[in-house]
Amino acid sequence: MPVFESVRTMAEAIGRVKCIKTGVEIGLLYRWDNGETQAALYDDGLPEAPNYSDHSNEPDLGAEPG
Repeated sequence: MPVFESVRTMAEAIGRVKCIKTGVEIGLLYRWDNGETQAALYDDGLPEAPNYSDHSNEPDLGAEPG
């Protein structure tokens, strides 16, 4: 079984994400126990899918074809 270097198991909220136009809170910023950060945006009071804007759009050339 492969060993993953950046396994995330626990996160803590470290900041609030606010709209620059209205100042309304639109989500939270989390820091994972491996040091990575991730934004979770609200959608009508429910968390939205994570935003991976800090991840590269480059394909993972080591990934198995699917």
